[in-house]
Amino acid sequence: MLRLQGERLADIALAAPEDMGVPRLSERAPDPRIEVRGVGFRYADNEAEVLQGVSLTIEPGESVAVVGPSGGGKTTLLKLLLGIHAPLSGEIRIGGMPLSQLGLAQWRSMVGTVMQDDALLTGSVIDNISFFDATPDIEWVMQCARIAAVHDDIEAMPMGYHTLIGEMGSSLSGGQRQRLLLARALYKRPQVLLLDEATSALDVERERVVNQNIRRLQLTRVIVAHRPETIASATRVIVLHQGRVTQDLRSVPGAGRGT
Repeated sequence: MLRLQGERLADIALAAPEDMGVPRLSERAPDPRIEVRGVGFRYADNEAEVLQGVSLTIEPGESVAVVGPSGGGKTTLLKLLLGIHAPLSGEIRIGGMPLSQLGLAQWRSMVGTVMQDDALLTGSVIDNISFFDATPDIEWVMQCARIAAVHDDIEAMPMGYHTLIGEMGSSLSGGQRQRLLLARALYKRPQVLLLDEATSALDVERERVVNQNIRRLQLTRVIVAHRPETIASATRVIVLHQGRVTQDLRSVPGAGRGT
């Protein structure tokens, strides 16, 4: 068992650090345009491509739902957009600039994410939403919680926002964990929000409220989803099937704005 755990630690300790790029002195680029140009990717040389020649453009302020069968490459696409993986072919450009040139540090400062395997950490509710900011903006923490429709849940906890969360958020329901993770993503005031099944554990009514709140924000949204309510909140739907874009559907004006 010790040997096994040592090998797992070695995977992390011996991994090459990410090239985060040169820190920039300028402010974050306003309303970045996301371009995916002929991107292909596979996880291993002897495996089939997960993405094959994927090309799409997401304009600033767009709300895009990425849908399709399981294994179609939706989560992989989000990880490529985050720079967790690098394309084997093609490129990703942000605001007309290659992601490699913009730098991961610069790009990630502009992006808020909730992935399927994200976890909460041992600490208070405030710690988790502010991601352990040394001087958290309490008012903004509470506002983010309201947007994520988790403020009332927090207020009902024994110590409110100072309530301690157990390891991996074990003391919370699945829906509460997802909403706290969403509040954490919003705390950094992102220009782009990437969500991977971020509301899958919510009931339909709570999901509707969360989607309405997020839709009011001035930011770009890219959402991987299966549930009709979440898909309906987007103004554009991209269908990924077997690693390829098979449909790119734009809603008529006013679509996705109802309940």
